[in-house]
Amino acid sequence: MGRAPCCDKANVKRGPWSPEEDITLRNYVERYGTGGNWIALPHKAGLKRCGKSCRLRWLNYLRPDIKHGGFTEEEDSIICTLYKNIGSRQVNSTFLPEEPSNTYIYIYKA
Repeated sequence: MGRAPCCDKANVKRGPWSPEEDITLRNYVERYGTGGNWIALPHKAGLKRCGKSCRLRWLNYLRPDIKHGGFTEEEDSIICTLYKNIGSRQVNSTFLPEEPSNTYIYIYKA
């Protein structure tokens, strides 16, 4: 019993994403959107990845509104101070509302 698997684990690529896969996913989502169905998206886009992997890659790395670097000295200072005082779980857009919630956690880990 339980939930059916989301994908066929034997035919799914695991490990780091290649730049070509990133381009394929980005182009597909920008052109067609997600359609609300991340499970079907990899097959439609021609990717050999799990839908969950595609969703996380899009949300945490590929979305156009995520800021990759280029933080001001003030933003960088706020991020480091908050991380030191309260840890990574709360260093998010609560304190710097201009950015998506995961942005600061991921740049601190970089």
